[in-house]
Amino acid sequence: MPLLMLGCLLVTIYQWLRLRSAPRNERIAYLSILALCWILAISLVINPKLPGPSQMVDVVFGPLGKLIDK
Repeated sequence: MPLLMLGCLLVTIYQWLRLRSAPRNERIAYLSILALCWILAISLVINPKLPGPSQMVDVVFGPLGKLIDK
C-alpha cells in the first residue's frame, strides 16, 4: 500500500505542475477524480473481493442492454 500511495503522490505532483496555469475548475475536477480513484484503489487493496468499476457498470447498464437486445 505505501507503494501505491507513493505512485499516486508522484503522479499528482507531476500533474499539478502542469495544471498550475490551468483554470480553477480544471484543478478541482482533477483533484475530485484523483480522490475517487485513490479511495477505490485503497478499498480494493484492503478488500480485494469488492466489485470493481466494470462490475458496477454491468449492474447499472445490464438491464438497459437486455432491453436493447430484444
